[in-house]
Amino acid sequence: MDSIDFGLYFLYLLLGVAVVVAIILPVVNLFSNPKSLIRILIGAAVLVAVFFLAYSMSDGTLTPKWVAMGETESDIKLISAGAIMLYVFLFGSILAMVYSEISKLFK
Repeated sequence: MDSIDFGLYFLYLLLGVAVVVAIILPVVNLFSNPKSLIRILIGAAVLVAVFFLAYSMSDGTLTPKWVAMGETESDIKLISAGAIMLYVFLFGSILAMVYSEISKLFK
């Protein structure tokens, strides 16, 4: 085993340790502070609710281009729901930024 192989294996080991620590430490912190866990659950519930709303509004119409690409109606419906969610959160964040700046003007 030459030095490059050893360095790569050491890099993989350190990367694995970093990934495990990056996943485990926030989870431990969540359970030590239950208020933050409630806020995260509320955020996740809002995300799921917006997804179901977007999925119910999405159109699953197959065009000849989609058929040629091998997509199904359910795939098109998921893609459309993802696009609707993108627009909802994009415009929501823009409105939040505008509101934040306007409220700062009046303080």
